[in-house]
Amino acid sequence: MNGVSRFGTGGEEGMEAWHVVWVLAAMTGLVSAGVVGSAWAVISGERPGLAMLGTLGLATPLKWLVLLIYGPLAVTRFGIGSIDFHPVSAIVLTLFGVVWSFLQGVFILTTFFGFT
Repeated sequence: MNGVSRFGTGGEEGMEAWHVVWVLAAMTGLVSAGVVGSAWAVISGERPGLAMLGTLGLATPLKWLVLLIYGPLAVTRFGIGSIDFHPVSAIVLTLFGVVWSFLQGVFILTTFFGFT
């Protein structure tokens, strides 16, 4: 075996632990966005979007919070949905949404689940 484990070394192709953690963080961000967006749609009867900020009221800070959490999923969905019409901007939007969801997932995993 020449000192090489069956899982490979740093120079070989393969799924490393940090790849799994990155995917876990991105998926955590996207899933939390979906859960918050669905919960808002069930509770308020409207789909989350910028149009819900049209009226100011007592729930405006809550609407901002919902949009902040739901944002990565909305941007990613819009990017994927516009791939046929504007491929370059669709890729940029999709990457922006995934990076945003990754950062949101890192925040959730470190704050609530103690990942370090």
